[in-house]
Amino acid sequence: MPPPQSPSSPRGAQRLVKGGITKFSLLRLVLAFAIVLFAVAPIFLHHSVVHPTNNAPHQLWHMRTSSRRIGKSSTIETVKYELNDKEVFNFAYEDRHTSNITMPPDIGGAGRSLLLNAVEERPVWDDEIDPEFDAERCRRYFSYQNYTKNFSDYKARKRRRVFLGSLIADDSWHSLGAIAMETYGVYTAVAFVESNRTQMGTPRKLRFVNGTAEHKILVESNIFGPNTPVLMDYFAYEGDIDAIGGGLIREHMQRNLIINLWKKAGMTPDDVGVLTDADETLTRDFLRAVQTCDMPELNPETQNCHTAKVIVASMVFEGSPECMTVTRKWMHPDVILGKCIEGIGDDEFKLDDSQRQRQFAWRKKEYTLKHGNYSGWPKEKKTYPLWNPADFRRDQGGHKIYFEDVDYLPFRMGHTGYHFHNYFETTQQLRKKYMTYGHPIREAENMTVDTMHPDLDLMVDCVLGRSTAENKHNTLSTRLEEFEGRIPIAYGIDGYTMARHMELKAILMNDERGHNTTWHDNPKAKDWYENLPK
Repeated sequence: MPPPQSPSSPRGAQRLVKGGITKFSLLRLVLAFAIVLFAVAPIFLHHSVVHPTNNAPHQLWHMRTSSRRIGKSSTIETVKYELNDKEVFNFAYEDRHTSNITMPPDIGGAGRSLLLNAVEERPVWDDEIDPEFDAERCRRYFSYQNYTKNFSDYKARKRRRVFLGSLIADDSWHSLGAIAMETYGVYTAVAFVESNRTQMGTPRKLRFVNGTAEHKILVESNIFGPNTPVLMDYFAYEGDIDAIGGGLIREHMQRNLIINLWKKAGMTPDDVGVLTDADETLTRDFLRAVQTCDMPELNPETQNCHTAKVIVASMVFEGSPECMTVTRKWMHPDVILGKCIEGIGDDEFKLDDSQRQRQFAWRKKEYTLKHGNYSGWPKEKKTYPLWNPADFRRDQGGHKIYFEDVDYLPFRMGHTGYHFHNYFETTQQLRKKYMTYGHPIREAENMTVDTMHPDLDLMVDCVLGRSTAENKHNTLSTRLEEFEGRIPIAYGIDGYTMARHMELKAILMNDERGHNTTWHDNPKAKDWYENLPK
């Protein structure tokens, strides 16, 4: 006897037609229609919210919040997003109020939901070593050189210790929280350095000093894991920066303090350093691969620092989880064995200041592989020059770019990291960033967001649903949940990606400078990439 057929199956539907429509069958039709409507609603929502067609210039966005207690210490927080007083989308999340951490007041419902998840005490779910699973993982990752894929392999070992180091300033909690969730419980120690001035020397108030709510979240909450200490240091230089080289020398001096924090945390030549900006991270899976896989670049027994750097190929998100760039990869963070890091490795192989462009800066050409084939380095030395933090971020010595082998891309070169680019809570914060940090845009205060930079133009086009055909890059044409590849752990929080997307849309739509221009209206757009300051 064949199994009974569902009314939604072809055979069941045929029975409904032949037998006529009873009250019961009519009810089943109504239920089936409701199920179909519920299923397709997100598709219509995606096209009306992520890619809307209405670009009316006088739309006004609001976010309204409400709270409902559901227990002694728990509430349901609801954020409603309204366009011209009509509800478009709402986002609800539970706040268990079990943490003594005070959340920043200006991060919105999406940011609060993310941080609540990030600071929640929880076990490190992949802490146990599984040789069979690790071997399968290692076979997914490869470096690419001379048209050849060199896959990593698995060798039973104690996991390598990995240390994270980054500068930090006005970075969004959307980035910091996502990075913390991605790497929870993996790093041996995390080091941040904050400056009282921007890269261009503009004074700024220290944000993460002891006693502040921001310090409590970043340093005291175990946000990076129950056994991962977070170390902070602060950089101040009030002298004439031009007198010691100008440019980004302040950034290089600041990064140098990261090495001191790594040493304080016990880093050795056998350990691994990951140098990032505070909006970059390895995927968790690749970070675990760095700990366990047999990568030549991370083998202290054979590594001679000639080809020391592992470059992470990062997927770029422009301002919103729903604005994933599909036509570019960001070639950071950077990973190097401690043996090859200046201050951790053997000082016999340390470059002196005369062998660098200037103190704290990157090395001169004759001590690089790309530009000088190490022609200035004594041939009798068995180890090549150690890398300082400025070398870390530049194409100085030899390097290998690592990809994940995936079947949804023509060349199977999947990403191994994430870059949470241009995340911000207000357009004022964004303009300040572009006015005062690397490669500053002095006139940003009087410009619309989309005319400031081509990456911002792409973000605005994505968020407001405009065509990205004229942009240098393109974003994912569907909802992030339909993407076949690996996505950040934080973006699995129920409702978060759309809530952040809607909050960003509200911020942009309500910006006093407007949003009806594009990067192509900026006279600097012509040949901009070719003329980018080095």
